[in-house]
Amino acid sequence: MTLAAQEQNRHRWLEALGVDSWLPRGNLPGAAEIAPWVESFCYPNDAQADAWLEDVAESVEEQAVPVSTPAPKPVAARARIDTETLLDQRPAAVPKATPVERPVRTTPTSTVVEAPRFKLAFVLRQDLLIVDSLPPHQPQGFSRHHRALLTGITTALGAEADIELSDAMMLPWPMLASRTLDQGAEEARRAVQHKLRRTLESHRRITQVLLMGEAAAHWILGETAPLDTLQGRSFKLPSGLPVVVTLSLSELLRLPERKAEAWRDIQPLRLVRSSD
Repeated sequence: MTLAAQEQNRHRWLEALGVDSWLPRGNLPGAAEIAPWVESFCYPNDAQADAWLEDVAESVEEQAVPVSTPAPKPVAARARIDTETLLDQRPAAVPKATPVERPVRTTPTSTVVEAPRFKLAFVLRQDLLIVDSLPPHQPQGFSRHHRALLTGITTALGAEADIELSDAMMLPWPMLASRTLDQGAEEARRAVQHKLRRTLESHRRITQVLLMGEAAAHWILGETAPLDTLQGRSFKLPSGLPVVVTLSLSELLRLPERKAEAWRDIQPLRLVRSSD
């Protein structure tokens, strides 16, 4: 059987099964070159069925293959499958269920205000309350250098030598590492005022307050002006206690040449203490 006859045989069976087959008539990009017999190949049809069978029979005789049983009669080609009819016989489509509307979950917009950052140290010596502003970004608190400098300042103000500085009571803000809690300016002001009130209630002997640094002046007095404007000025707390504002201990440690400037700022406290 020639190669063309074999292809016709294959296409005939494919056609009987309802499968359409195709052969390229020319070379395709990226594909192997077509065989020479493809150009003369003809798809078998009903009119060519007898000639095709004869060609098959002749090719079998030429090969002289012994056959133990007579060749079966060719089966008539079956009608091609009507795809459109099969599609028309498909069961009716099941109607889609009506989707249930579900409430859309929305993420509530956070209204938490950015927390201010500051660190205050509350220190007592005799009848003087000192509130010092510490750098909030530095992990160390009220160091021995801060303590030594403040001891010298308060001694110069007239504090008795046998009365030492108290331990520093720290108030860092924000107090908790949380972005979901409200630690905004209003909450910070309440915390500072609560700390101040509790300190004054626990130490009735306090008669004067020294605020050192901008953060202390801002959160104790509620003043929003820069430190240059507040420095050296005298204020009063709602309770009537006199208050003086000057540079922070950290600033004086960093720039010792400003100690004379701070000494001039605290003269009202010195004069008040001298009159006791």
